[in-house]
Amino acid sequence: MKKPSKTEMRKWEVDSALSTLQRAEEIKKDASLMRDVKKAAKSQADSLMKLGGAVTSKRTITRKSPARKTTTKRTLRRKK
Repeated sequence: MKKPSKTEMRKWEVDSALSTLQRAEEIKKDASLMRDVKKAAKSQADSLMKLGGAVTSKRTITRKSPARKTTTKRTLRRKK
């Protein structure tokens, strides 16, 4: 079997992306499907957040970053 050329692969990739975008628009217009999708996404996000850290009401991760060490400027002393 012959390996497809780069232009054929690119055409397939473009066609696939176009159909994906068209399907996404169809999904967005279906209110009941979007409601179920949002529920599923929330459920999946909640299970992932259990692994990753606490969540605030705004759905952002509330991990504290480690304290930064203060750096002091050091000068070289010359020996006499």
